[in-house]
Amino acid sequence: MPLEPFPVIAHPYRSPTPFSCAYEVGPTSASKAIVFIGGLGDGPHTVPYVRSLAKRLVEASEVGYSIFEIRMRSSFIGFGTSSLANDVEDISALVDYLRGIGKKTIVLFGHSTGCQDCMEYSNYAKYQNSPVDGFILQAPVSDREGLAVSFPKYQESLDLANKMIADGHGEDCLPKKYVHGMLGAPVSAYRVQSLCAKGGDDDYFSSDLDDETVVKFWSRFEKPVLVLHSEEDEHVPKHVNQEELNKRYQKAGKHVSSLSGIIPGTGHTVRGQEARDWLADRVIQFLGTL
Repeated sequence: MPLEPFPVIAHPYRSPTPFSCAYEVGPTSASKAIVFIGGLGDGPHTVPYVRSLAKRLVEASEVGYSIFEIRMRSSFIGFGTSSLANDVEDISALVDYLRGIGKKTIVLFGHSTGCQDCMEYSNYAKYQNSPVDGFILQAPVSDREGLAVSFPKYQESLDLANKMIADGHGEDCLPKKYVHGMLGAPVSAYRVQSLCAKGGDDDYFSSDLDDETVVKFWSRFEKPVLVLHSEEDEHVPKHVNQEELNKRYQKAGKHVSSLSGIIPGTGHTVRGQEARDWLADRVIQFLGTL
């Protein structure tokens, strides 16, 4: 896909992240906002389907949404020394800003680990953060299950991380040889444990979580949630049945939309225009229910 220039409106705002800025694409006169949150290694403009969705939102201007891409402390290679808790702070600061400029409806849209951010954000009792009006989770995959397959030093690195945490060095980074393959980022012992350990802070979507845990997570949501798995997601181990997981989440949370399902014929980042059109159609349909 050729790289081409595209316009954005930059919105500087106050946040725990110094010099924070959010980048708006789509119909700039919109009274409603989607906050797009990428996955590990992502930041503004790294997930191409955002621009496809923005184009569709311009064509369907009656829906009334534009998209804001956010730069957080965890953006790009910052994920390795950050946390979901930091992300909640950064996202909440943008939500406050958007309310302040008159956005009537705000939806968080997470991709990959951005889905963990959405789940964490829904824990209002823990954070006392600013509420939003809906959530979209695309490619909610388990880092623990995916890394166990693709990361050769998985257990060795987790053992070292656990020891460092026990010794009071959880914020220190593991030696490079223990995190080689984790997107080229320096990674703290805490973040390795969070991503790789069962019950770690990032462990929201593993297929082996018991029913009580799944219900506890999904019952946090107080507003509608759209959950979209990618049929050919390369970060999902072969033993994991995503269709069953999607149905499980719909059963576990009363606010999980019946529009949830599987994006056909595409991978983690929704490659291919046909799949992106399917995604845009489903998202616009969901937004119309809010």
